[in-house]
Amino acid sequence: MKNLMIKSWKPLLSLLFGVAVVIFWSVPYMSGLCFQEQYQMFLFDIGYFLERIVLPGGLADYISEFLVQFYYMPVLGGTIIALLLMSIQAISWGLMKQYGMKAVFPGYLLSFVPSIVLWCAMGDQNLLLSFVVALSGALLMGWIHNRFHNRLVKVVFELVSTALVYWFLGPVVFLYAALMIGDTLMKGKQNGHILSSLGYSACLLILTVAWILLTTQSLQYPLYRIFSGLNYYRYPGTVSPLPLGVMIWTVVVVFFGMVPDGHAWIKKLQQSKVVIAVAYVLVIVASWFGIKASFDEMTYDLIDYDFLVRTEQWDKIIEKAEKKPATTPLGVSCVNLALSQKGQLADRLFEFYQNGGEGLFPTFTRDMISPVSTAEIFFRLGMVNDAERYMFEAQEAIPNYRKSARLTRRIIECEIINGNYQVAAKLLRRLQKTLFYSNWANQTMALLGNEKAINRHPIYGKLRKYREKKQDFLFSDREMDQMLGLLFLNDNHNRMAYEYLMCYELLQRDLEKFVQYYPLGRFVGYDHIPRSFQEILIGNWMKTHSDPRTIPYSVDAQNVNNTLNFIQLYMQNPKNPQLGQQPYVSNAWHYVMVQGADEAAGKKEGMKEVY
Repeated sequence: MKNLMIKSWKPLLSLLFGVAVVIFWSVPYMSGLCFQEQYQMFLFDIGYFLERIVLPGGLADYISEFLVQFYYMPVLGGTIIALLLMSIQAISWGLMKQYGMKAVFPGYLLSFVPSIVLWCAMGDQNLLLSFVVALSGALLMGWIHNRFHNRLVKVVFELVSTALVYWFLGPVVFLYAALMIGDTLMKGKQNGHILSSLGYSACLLILTVAWILLTTQSLQYPLYRIFSGLNYYRYPGTVSPLPLGVMIWTVVVVFFGMVPDGHAWIKKLQQSKVVIAVAYVLVIVASWFGIKASFDEMTYDLIDYDFLVRTEQWDKIIEKAEKKPATTPLGVSCVNLALSQKGQLADRLFEFYQNGGEGLFPTFTRDMISPVSTAEIFFRLGMVNDAERYMFEAQEAIPNYRKSARLTRRIIECEIINGNYQVAAKLLRRLQKTLFYSNWANQTMALLGNEKAINRHPIYGKLRKYREKKQDFLFSDREMDQMLGLLFLNDNHNRMAYEYLMCYELLQRDLEKFVQYYPLGRFVGYDHIPRSFQEILIGNWMKTHSDPRTIPYSVDAQNVNNTLNFIQLYMQNPKNPQLGQQPYVSNAWHYVMVQGADEAAGKKEGMKEVY
């Protein structure tokens, strides 16, 4: 058993590393995988393949998009990333041995560094898998190159492979060139021909640059993009330092095999079990903190909320906000959407952080992220045209000009609700060429033109009733209360529209309009007056009456007591610390009076600072 452990500890360590990667991506960062999947649309189409392969790095881009489509199933996506990182570690170890690494420690431990650094770099959600694929391909080509011993064969291989590596994999050809140069210098040192090997290495570098310039003559791209990669980073105008940093780390680690073994005391340290154990613990701890620091918490919070909205996990959204309040407009709007879908919005509105009307409808931003969740709100409300517009804008804002299967599906649904079947059919034919959306596309294609079936559909039929049909217009985000009012008047069974209207007025602190619109709730069919509404009604009534028993609404006695106590404490001392505790902090009047006063003071202070 002991001998078996000694022989198999290296593959076992690699396997444990792979398991850690799978768990990381398929459990806490599952949403990161779905984020990548939703901003591409891989098509099983020859035209799609040719569109990718005609650009440098196109094969890596095509393979990566093929793999990323499997992120639709997060466990499978995590497994794909794990296999890629494990292959990079294994090839790095193979290269280190080719360059002379003999000692087990610290060589095998160091072979994990490129994969760990790459894992950290993947914390940037805009670093694409094409770089990971290209890096593993370049390392593999370097390993193959070093196995040739015939001089003539090696020269021919270098001439051909340099051009192919650049065209298929992209600028990781510089990593490949570094590996070839390292092999040349090592052989030159062994044979005593160091000067000639230096000259030959310079020729290899010149050859690499020449191949790049020669093969890109017909491409209309600036040189900085040609040398930094067309498909490694989502934003084409940005030169990210991450790919270069990973390649440098990889070269340094691989060339560590060329370092001499050193003195006897170093060998003793290498053989010490205590030193080895401490080194592994330090690497694991450093890797943990490095990875944690690389994944920006706020960014992945927003990605999490978008993923939970996409998968309609409303309870998890509420649970997430209860543990840690959402503070950004996008996060707050997702929490409020979840509350509305669970029938809790009007009751629990002020149990969560609110930031005005943007907490229901975030201000439109022309990017690929923020309009998506807002479009989901519009879609469920029945604002079908605005839902489609936001989804279209988000898709067109994808920086690397890809299309999105998720967004295209929602656009198709909007077109079906509006009866635009020809446009829907055109987009459905595109989805029919995908893997995970083709079944839905085929089923939906059969639905086109069948008015009875569409009207019976649990989603399309309901939204056809909700949507504005008298006029074909897009809603004004500056007059959302009027838009919501028109939407509710169009179908007074649209409870979500009524609640969003009333909550919008509360969040805008427009109590006059709240009282004006409140009677419309008789059409909604409440079995009780929502708690937030009760608190406002109680406070308004007590402004002109002294006896709470005369309140003409069916209000809860506990709500009456809490609201009266809040008003009394506030009148005695608006800065009373007790107002920031339960049950007063979640009272609607706390948002209207305390938070409103704080925001007004903050704006006034800001004016002082500016002027």
